[in-house]
Amino acid sequence: MMSRFCFLLFFVLLLLVADDIECRRQRRHRHRFGRRLNDGLRGLRRQVRRWNHRWRFPWADINFAFNYGGSSRSRDWWDGPNVCTDEVRKNETTSDDVTSHHMTTTVTCDDKTTSYICTKSTTTNGKKTTLKEVKECCHGYSRTSGQYGCPTYRQLQDIVKTAESMNLTEFLRVARSVGLESKLQDSSGANFTVFAPTNEAFKQTPNLYPTFENIILSDMNSVIRISPSESTLLVSDASDLVLGHVAGGILTTTRLEDEQTITSANSKSSTIRVNFYDMVDDGIMTANCKRISSRDNLATNGVIYVVEDVLQPVTKSLMDIISSNPQLSYLKTAIGRTDLGLSLRSNGQFTLFAPTDNAFKKLDGGLLQRILSDQRCLKKILFHHLLPNVVCSSAVSDKHKSRTKNRLSNYLRLSRDQNNKYFVENSQIVDRDVMATNGVLHLIDDVILPDEALDILHALQKRNITKLPELIVQAGLKKSFETADNITVLVPTDEAFSKMTAFAEKRLNESETALADALRYHVIPTTTTCRAYDKLPTWNPKRNLTVHRDFMFPYHGFVRETIQCATILKSNIQSCNGIIHIIDKVLVPPVGTVVDVLEVDNRFTEFVRLLKNSGLADQLQGKGPFTVLAPTNEALKEVSENDMKELESRKEHLQSFIKDHIIQGHHCCSQIKRFGDRFNIFPRRLRSVSGMKLIVEESRDQLSVGTADVTECDMVGTNGVVHAINEVLQEEDYYDPFDFSFW
Repeated sequence: MMSRFCFLLFFVLLLLVADDIECRRQRRHRHRFGRRLNDGLRGLRRQVRRWNHRWRFPWADINFAFNYGGSSRSRDWWDGPNVCTDEVRKNETTSDDVTSHHMTTTVTCDDKTTSYICTKSTTTNGKKTTLKEVKECCHGYSRTSGQYGCPTYRQLQDIVKTAESMNLTEFLRVARSVGLESKLQDSSGANFTVFAPTNEAFKQTPNLYPTFENIILSDMNSVIRISPSESTLLVSDASDLVLGHVAGGILTTTRLEDEQTITSANSKSSTIRVNFYDMVDDGIMTANCKRISSRDNLATNGVIYVVEDVLQPVTKSLMDIISSNPQLSYLKTAIGRTDLGLSLRSNGQFTLFAPTDNAFKKLDGGLLQRILSDQRCLKKILFHHLLPNVVCSSAVSDKHKSRTKNRLSNYLRLSRDQNNKYFVENSQIVDRDVMATNGVLHLIDDVILPDEALDILHALQKRNITKLPELIVQAGLKKSFETADNITVLVPTDEAFSKMTAFAEKRLNESETALADALRYHVIPTTTTCRAYDKLPTWNPKRNLTVHRDFMFPYHGFVRETIQCATILKSNIQSCNGIIHIIDKVLVPPVGTVVDVLEVDNRFTEFVRLLKNSGLADQLQGKGPFTVLAPTNEALKEVSENDMKELESRKEHLQSFIKDHIIQGHHCCSQIKRFGDRFNIFPRRLRSVSGMKLIVEESRDQLSVGTADVTECDMVGTNGVVHAINEVLQEEDYYDPFDFSFW
């Protein structure tokens, strides 16, 4: 003991001396470094002054005043000439509840070549105010990177002449046919934003109105033999089509935001939804999911965007489109049985992957009937197909797979193959980019079933977990699991069943009802993540589950959880009627206390005899928890006859021997193994109730405590756990100078 104390004292003194030497060295280094830094800065300032005097570099106004109290600011380009400023204020209510009296403010700024945009959001008492300040080159002016202000002026023309210079001849011809060209040339002060399709887009869409299949829009001026009512309707529809590409005002990209909807100039007030996808192909912009190939083409009275397809007027909501499509009758019925229809009729920004009737018919008849009859599962299926944002097909690259979150907060994988076929998960998109006022709809040829929409048994089958469902059917509990609601099931892996200990197998087969009781022991009658509890009720009314948490040092914050000594491998798998936790062991209902566990196992008859003779059996029947390292009968036979007689000759000796094999607390094998298994650095050290020091080590998956190997783990009782060992535990002569808890 004295030698260890002297070693510790010497070690502490050595650390103090080393620390003092290091502090002195760092002080000398800082002094020399500070002197050199000041000399270097003075030399740098002199050199910059010489450069400025000779050539006047753009950084001539920079003042190197690091620690000298000076301040300087380089010129911001938006403070220069020909920069116009605009502010937009928006008020909205985020919540009706007053959760605090604090005010939160966020400011984000984006500096681009021709614009500087700062957005300031202030939230207080559930009310949010957003102030967007835009500083950009005034209309007709431009700049290049590095220029102060916007010094370059470009002579602009009206929209018609600008479109002619861009070779948008088909759009101009259609606009001329409905009398729009003169308005686009009007210089009376009206400004327009035009989304003009390319000439190729018009050629690919010859019959724009199926009501007049014999009338082609490009030949409108040559149509002479139609009735007055049809003529009026045709001109009106054609005018609405063209005006559906035009909006009032000058809306450059600096004024537009992702998911912004613009009301067009046609009589139906159809909308144009703008989206930006900055992560796709170096950034793309779409209008009603049609890719924009050219942006911000300025004219004297507006701006032109070139779109790669004709924009059809958008006037219907997603629910209106579903109701009017004969291919979506099953989907319409499904939505009608939930409250989702109201959301799909309201304003929003949704993407709906809509399974066709054929997709629903592919499902198993029983599964389809159950889905349509169970509102909870049905709503989860619909939410799995619904995104909270608009995702156009243009945003899907053929170079890599993309993913996006749905309303269930699950990720859906989107992909496009070399044949330009689009897929969501493994379901093909058969009709894409059907625009609605509140989003976009894509028709798919399969129903995408998430775990959340399946009952627990179907969810297990989907994950190729077969043993537990087989036993549930064998025990006659299938109907109970299918009709149960809001339950939590602890599911052992198939491997866990194949590796059951002899103790567990014996318990499962000891009576006709043992299997059903064991399966009920895996079911918690409420949905829980387990972390909030220490004791959990089960479907087996006689037995509760015990949750243990192991805080892992040195991995701060990492918690390893076990339930009845079974480690949770994967938690919180959602299903339609509950939650699934995957565990690595089969749970066996305890027969009683740790003493009862020892008594029912014939391997521990000698240890039980010694326990009772010591008078400690009653204490081990108490609340605990206790961990018993129980030597088997074979292990006790290795004790010599003389040692056993001496041990039993005095009660205090026998009690000390029993206490050597008892540890206070509930320690499963997974918990008493050393931390950092891969590094073999920190073996775990425990103390028995008698004070004996026990070193826990693991080698090739073999757990040892002291000189004894653990031959069977985790025989759980109501007040602790029993582990079988193959030798009697004895005091070890183990010295570790860094194990201060042993001193």
